[in-house]
Amino acid sequence: MKFEKSKIFLFFCLSFVAGVGAGRYVNYYIMAIAAMFFLILITIWWSDKRFVLAGFLGLVALFGAVRYQASFPDQENFIGKYYGQEVELEGIIVKEPDVRSDKVNLTVKVTSPSPPSLRARLRRTLQGRGVEEKEGKERELTGNILLNVGKYPEYQYGDRLKFSGKVEEPFVSEEFSYKDYLSRYDTYAVMRFPKIEKIGEDQGNKMKAALLSIKHRFQGVLSQILPEPHNALAQGLILGVKHRIPEDLKNAMIAVGVSHIIVISGYNMSIITQNILKTRQYVGRRSALVLSFLLVLAFVVITGADASVVRAAVMAMLAVAALNVGRIYVSLNALIFVAALMVLENPKILGFDLGFQLSFMATAGLIYLGSWFENKLQWVPNILEFRKNLASTMAAQIFALPLLIFYFERLSIVSIVVNVLILWTVPYAMFLALTAGVLGMIYVPVAKILAVVLWGILAFQIWVVEFFARIPFAQVALGVPVAGIFVYYAVLFWRLRKFPARNLLIFTSDVSQKAKI
Repeated sequence: MKFEKSKIFLFFCLSFVAGVGAGRYVNYYIMAIAAMFFLILITIWWSDKRFVLAGFLGLVALFGAVRYQASFPDQENFIGKYYGQEVELEGIIVKEPDVRSDKVNLTVKVTSPSPPSLRARLRRTLQGRGVEEKEGKERELTGNILLNVGKYPEYQYGDRLKFSGKVEEPFVSEEFSYKDYLSRYDTYAVMRFPKIEKIGEDQGNKMKAALLSIKHRFQGVLSQILPEPHNALAQGLILGVKHRIPEDLKNAMIAVGVSHIIVISGYNMSIITQNILKTRQYVGRRSALVLSFLLVLAFVVITGADASVVRAAVMAMLAVAALNVGRIYVSLNALIFVAALMVLENPKILGFDLGFQLSFMATAGLIYLGSWFENKLQWVPNILEFRKNLASTMAAQIFALPLLIFYFERLSIVSIVVNVLILWTVPYAMFLALTAGVLGMIYVPVAKILAVVLWGILAFQIWVVEFFARIPFAQVALGVPVAGIFVYYAVLFWRLRKFPARNLLIFTSDVSQKAKI
């Protein structure tokens, strides 16, 4: 059996990702035995390329499992050792403060070695367990800690704090694991309303601090030119900021299946970049691609270059490139390769980051089914890009639906209708919000002119959401187990594997053509 190099490359990427997914369920003892098995398989059946390929794929999967295990802090200096203890520590705020209605969450990297009193308490604890403490220089604690503090006094990224309180382990329940959620940010402990003393400032990354300063000015402009809840929705679309949106509106968005528009994902960014690409007939294909890249770069800067935003930006540009390349397997291989690189950098996003998961699945849906649906929907009028938005919505929904049901535990009956009504307005709202915010940092009166049109679009979106949310049975409670998700995607990709190549319509520059897979 012969495999093309592109398929072998794809298999290696998938094996690594699968290994990362399995990493949380295996230990190093099992991995060592599996490594021996795969090495023996390769050695004994070296002449049979099928067994050799299987052996190397197994080793790559083991590497993924090891990478997942290694992504957790060094246990010797892990902050989790102090769960349930009162401690005093020092650290630097390493993420933008997360302002909520009743508190502010500060992600702090502990920079000081554990204080003498804590070391003495730890020494007694270890001696009581019959464990000898290693001598030598004290090292910094590993793993960030989340501080729940009041809204005043205000703290900023880069502030150095001395704080004391009880270190708690993030909660885990049957419905939700706050511990897993925080771990994707390398945060493993919580301290609620500690005693805090600010002892320094401007000690974070200078570039990140500058980007966050731009973001705050941008938010200030939007707050100045838009009323609520329109301002909150605009910041949700552009920045992924959800806590400013009123709970009733947020619940209505979940009920009608459009909550994904306030999650920073490659799908959201790809919507507006695809609309920018329509200008290629006036400015040329290369210029349109450059404009799309600059627009995505502007989003990254405005949002503070958070890791999740950078991942979404990469997914967006990949989706744009895929819709202009004209070859499905090339696009899918590139998508999976980029996803594997992202998982290599932070393995925890595979299981705990909804934005990454939605970006990947929605982008895959656009690549594989977007053009196919548009071909099948030729009978639908394309006024204001209605047909294209309907095709994109259906393609993305098919791939993302199990994740949305799994995380929100409900199925929206009106989702397709609401998405079609709203999604065509999203790129205009995002573009106007971005333009008004940037211009407002220079001259606010110009931004206020754009805000009039922006307000109208946001008002329309809110009206559609609230109208359909009031319909009886707009949603039904529905849970899906993890096994059900695997079965769904296994059947989906098996079915797509059998998809007739002649039915796949791929976009090239200005016309569409049929392409073989």
